[in-house]
Amino acid sequence: MSDVKSLKLFIVSIFVAMILVISPVISSLTNSVIIPNTGKISSNNITARSGSPEDIQAAVNAMTAAGGGTVYIPEGNFSFVISGSIGVTVPGGVDIFGQGVGKTILRQPSDPPANSIMFYLDGSNNKPIRISGIFFQGYVKTTEDYSPQAIEIDAVKDFRIDHCRFEDFSGHAVGVGGQYRGLVDHCDFDNPYKLTLSGTAWGYGIIVWGDEETWNNIDWYLGQYDGKYCIMYIEDCTFKRTRHAIAGNGGGFYIVRHCTFTDPDPYNFGQLDVHGGIGGGGIGGRGLEAYNNTIVGAEGYDASQAFWLRGGGGVVYNNTMQNIWYGVGLYSEDGQQQKCKLHDLWVWGNSMDRGTLINNAGGFTQNVDYFLYAKSGYTPYPYPHPLTLTTP
Repeated sequence: MSDVKSLKLFIVSIFVAMILVISPVISSLTNSVIIPNTGKISSNNITARSGSPEDIQAAVNAMTAAGGGTVYIPEGNFSFVISGSIGVTVPGGVDIFGQGVGKTILRQPSDPPANSIMFYLDGSNNKPIRISGIFFQGYVKTTEDYSPQAIEIDAVKDFRIDHCRFEDFSGHAVGVGGQYRGLVDHCDFDNPYKLTLSGTAWGYGIIVWGDEETWNNIDWYLGQYDGKYCIMYIEDCTFKRTRHAIAGNGGGFYIVRHCTFTDPDPYNFGQLDVHGGIGGGGIGGRGLEAYNNTIVGAEGYDASQAFWLRGGGGVVYNNTMQNIWYGVGLYSEDGQQQKCKLHDLWVWGNSMDRGTLINNAGGFTQNVDYFLYAKSGYTPYPYPHPLTLTTP
């Protein structure tokens, strides 16, 4: 009997010892932390050794193997050197958090490779991704190469990019494409165009592409989000010194609200843009909803224009425009598909301190193609976006 008791005590002591040994590993994957602007996060998590692409990718791979979770990047000013075309590939189900834009800085120290991407977000597994609390510092190129970017979002459903800063991206800071659905909020986009160049120099804040196939009736998009795709919300952001702050193409549709646009590239033709089609016959942007924004133009430049709409449709209302020569420019493009031509656009309730509200450069017909009154039956999607009210 004493031998049995001794054996039981031995087994229990071994079990307790095992728990004590492995518990630090378990706690590192399941603890709760407090980080700026996000609240309390409880999930599988891991902290990358540094902010280098290699260390972040290793942490992302570990979280992917664990079934998903959050990767934390520590505080620091990190050199982010991309050796190939992509720095870090992030699959659905993995979130990445820095310690705040003043604390976690990912900096490109030299001329990045052509077509390079710092973070590539892969939504092929239909899981969401969130990127938060990071300063993405680009590199101003002295040549007319507009390819580098900070984040590329590929067909991610319910993505969120929030409380980040993007600076000095000569191409564009954030690109979205495929059958996406998501939100960019509380981000700052500053000087993503090349100060050393002028005229046609690129430098977009956000480029919104669709899947180049989806083209539904405008009511399919207006005020919608849940269960839809090719719809992106941009809210509570600031844009400074961009050529186009936001551009839509390829069947993409975006909603921009409660944002501020200042100090644009003086050669720009519109801070908020919808392309009519690329390459003579390609699919253009499906349109936009723009409301409760403040848009300040470049003083003294007659090309200064808040909206440059070359196709699609939507609603533009309750925006405040200052130092703008033309509020909403209506254009067409050579070789444009008929379905992509500007149509079903409602404009109302906007204020301007100078200039002309409508620049009908495409010869469109009022009350047929565009309407200067509120759209009947239209209701905007709830603000703030519900994704801002949840944690991963």
